[in-house]
This record gives sequence, C-alpha cells and structure tokens, in this order.
Amino acid sequence: MIVTKRTLILTISMLLNVLVALLPGYWWYYSAGGMVVIKDSLFSFYLEFLGKELEIGIIINYILFAFRFYVISVSLYYIYLALKKDVINNYLLITWISYLYLLDPLLFYLLFNYVVGYVTPTKYPLFIIGSQNMTVFYKNVMVTILVESYPTTYYWIALFAGTFNLISRIIISRLSKLS
Repeated sequence: MIVTKRTLILTISMLLNVLVALLPGYWWYYSAGGMVVIKDSLFSFYLEFLGKELEIGIIINYILFAFRFYVISVSLYYIYLALKKDVINNYLLITWISYLYLLDPLLFYLLFNYVVGYVTPTKYPLFIIGSQNMTVFYKNVMVTILVESYPTTYYWIALFAGTFNLISRIIISRLSKLS
C-alpha cells in the first residue's frame, strides 16, 4: 500500500481530532466572583453556583461523553477510508467549534447585559480574556464583581488542531486537482 500525500495529511488531521477528543480538561474557564464558575469545552462541562456543583452539568456531561466517542469514531472511520479505499473526507467539526469558542466572551456579554440587565442594570465589559470588574446595580447599591474568563492550554491545542484541519482541507483539495 502506497500512502499518498493527501492520505498522510488527512491521517494527521484526523488523529489531531482524536487527540482533542481525548483531552481531559476544559477549554474555557469563567468565574463571576467565585459565585458562579463555569468550565466548558466541546466534550465536558462544569457548573458551580455558590460553591456547589449543579447536577445539570453532570447530565450535560453524559451527553458530551457520548459525543466525544462520536467524534473519535468518525475521525477513525475517515482514516480507514483514506488508507483502505483512497477516499478522502475531511471532518472539520473541531475547526468550526474551536473558532466559535472565541465568541464565548461575547455570548457572556450579551447574557449579562441583555438578560441579566433586563432584571437589574448591569455593566459587563464587551470582551473579557483575563480578569475585569463587572458592575451590577441592585436596590440602589453598586456591587462590583471580579469576572475571570480565559482559554486553557487545552483550548489552544484544539485551536491548533482545528487550524491544521482547515489548512489540510485546502492542501488536500489542491493536491486532488493536480492528480
């Protein structure tokens, strides 16, 4: 069996998907003064409120655990197709999700300013990566809360894998046109 450049690039790309699916940690960390802590990724979710883990996070993790094996299965199946039948299929889920995770801080901005802000005036900064203060007005009292929001090392690995997947799709497409 001769492994072509297309097959080799696709195999590396799909193995990176498997690696990302097997990562044990979270991609992003959020905290609002320690009162609410959220840790999430495509494959795991943790939600804590006032120091207690909420059970909805446990339920969500069961679904995400199954999804983890779906991503691994599809990626390995695409490797099989490439090696045995020279069928080249790219699986770009990790690509799109890793890029969409850059929007997480924006989603929190919308949530706090327009959902929580509907109940009580809130000034949540537009895009937080790191730590910033958020101001909430409640019954004529201004409360300032330290908000933390940052990607973890696992996120950067997922973003690298996603970027490699996208580049590999472009390269494979060009190599296919040459053959």
